[in-house]
Amino acid sequence: MRKVYIFLSMLYFSSLFPVFGQIVNEGTFKIMDGTEVYFGNEYTNKNGATHDNEGSLHLNHNFVNNGVTSIPTSGTTYFDSDTNTVQSISGSTNECHFYNLEVNLTNVSKQGVSVTDNFGLFVKNQVVLTSGDLRLVGEAQLIQTNNIANAGIGKLLRDQQGVSTTYGFNYWSSPVHTTGVFKLNGGLFDGKDAALNLFTPKQILFNSGSPYNGKTSVVDGGGNVLTAATINTSWLYTYTANTTGYAGWNKIYQNNEIAPGLGYSMKGTGAPSQNYVFKGTPNNGNYSFPINGGQTLLLGNPYPSAIDAEQFLTDNASVLNEIYFWVDGGTTSHNLSDYLGGYAVYNLTDGASPSIIQGTGGVGTASGVPERYIAVGQGFFIDAVANGAITFNNDQRVFKPETAVDSKFLKTAKKVIAATTDLSTKSIVRVGYRDPEGFHRQIVLGFMPNSRANFNYNPGYDALMVDPRADELFFVIENDLSKKYVIQGVSDYESSARLPLGLVMSETGTHTIMLDGVENFTETVYVFDKVLNTTHNISEANLTINLPTGTYLDRFELVFEPVNSEVALGIEEMDKSKFNVFYNGSESIVINNKNSVEIIEVQIYNAVGQQMLKLKGNTLLQPSNVIPFNYPKGMYVVVVESNQGNATYKIVN
Repeated sequence: MRKVYIFLSMLYFSSLFPVFGQIVNEGTFKIMDGTEVYFGNEYTNKNGATHDNEGSLHLNHNFVNNGVTSIPTSGTTYFDSDTNTVQSISGSTNECHFYNLEVNLTNVSKQGVSVTDNFGLFVKNQVVLTSGDLRLVGEAQLIQTNNIANAGIGKLLRDQQGVSTTYGFNYWSSPVHTTGVFKLNGGLFDGKDAALNLFTPKQILFNSGSPYNGKTSVVDGGGNVLTAATINTSWLYTYTANTTGYAGWNKIYQNNEIAPGLGYSMKGTGAPSQNYVFKGTPNNGNYSFPINGGQTLLLGNPYPSAIDAEQFLTDNASVLNEIYFWVDGGTTSHNLSDYLGGYAVYNLTDGASPSIIQGTGGVGTASGVPERYIAVGQGFFIDAVANGAITFNNDQRVFKPETAVDSKFLKTAKKVIAATTDLSTKSIVRVGYRDPEGFHRQIVLGFMPNSRANFNYNPGYDALMVDPRADELFFVIENDLSKKYVIQGVSDYESSARLPLGLVMSETGTHTIMLDGVENFTETVYVFDKVLNTTHNISEANLTINLPTGTYLDRFELVFEPVNSEVALGIEEMDKSKFNVFYNGSESIVINNKNSVEIIEVQIYNAVGQQMLKLKGNTLLQPSNVIPFNYPKGMYVVVVESNQGNATYKIVN
């Protein structure tokens, strides 16, 4: 064993003075490989100081990091107190780095090591929980880099909050395993009193059958859980890739095994705010799931840290294009037809919120927008576009608390914080659509400089809508009218860009297109109506549409400058002088076909775009055609389609 040399300019032992009882590093403290150091009192790495352990450091008390911890290449930090029941890791730097970490408390009343809220614990190699648990408090996270199994009989404990109602559900994924796999019975605990009982939560209870509801915790006057919350097993499912549709759901119960990285569904307990505690061996390393193109799989973040969705998508780019997150929208019934919620989408362009009722939970026009970093415990769906395997790895792991604007656990609709991954290199335009029932859909356009995206279909940048309602707004890409896109990514911004929008309306009433928000974008956003030849500025005011029910796939466009009405239709324009179109003052519209051009069809629209009349050309064979028109006074648009092109005329009756 090497001798330990500690210089007073490096370490200040306040334990030399009875009033303090702690050890403070004020300079640079390095433990060499092969050297063992024992600290009996609390150790603080002070602001501006550097801690570098490549040997063996034994801590009998707390570790406070207010400075820098070097990323080591060897060594072990032991929390092995024989006098304290709990040791803690904290500090203003909000992170620290170890090579190996071992918890081995020998006090007869030992509990373990707690890591303070919003703290990142980085371990390059292995976590060994020999005796005592490792408690990640609140938003604390464990990030590991080496693909090595963790060991020990101790457990890691980590909180996560789920949907509160007994009707709404989340998709979950466990950050721990119990015996190589995860079981709810033995792995999921009631965190209602986590602030009081960090290391000793009560096992979640389970019931089944009618009325199919979970139950809230029973607590005493001090807030301690007496009877744990209850989960109803009727709503526990996984979803496997070998089938599609509802046949893909696999019923599970509290003792079924769930592999790390697989997701599962679970409804709430009815508590106003239900906190759960996952307890087990922390997951670490690679997890892989074979899949064929066209199959669907419910997966989830397998780690006790956030993961980078962009890195996950990039690592699996040959197999998948986007990620889908379920967001509850205020469901108040177990009936499938009554579910309120939808799938938020995230891809390399950005995230788009689902279609949920405006104002759910007091939020604004758009909510549930997924961010770049996927939270601990978050489950999600993927659709495979090719045969291969979906892989999770430690390179995808990051320290991102949900208090950050770009990380959240999606469970219910939340107020959106306008933020993106990298505002210096991309711009985002969020367009909203509200149907007569109040459901609000958001579609997202991203300008992605330095990307391979263009105005055609771009895998990874354009995302399909997986849960279209009967009323929807969407992007139409490459004139493929069979697909509804909720996200479209293109390269650099072009002021002349014209992006086709599809609009499907199944019910009468007010349909509204609006601008939900922009990020790193200052240009005006318009919606162009190709029938009315009008450009509406949605940066200033919402566009209200009151059209007959139907499907409009070639009428509206998202544009960034007013469109020249003479070339607005996007098809060959005919010389308007071929026809003389006017209202004759006697409840008729006259189409004077003075050049005997073959008329294919005539359509007449009112000022808000409703189609009033549609006449086939075989009824308009005369040189001068008189069309009865007994409608309210106002402005109307007459579109004449002929074998020489189209012409549009505005009339006032």
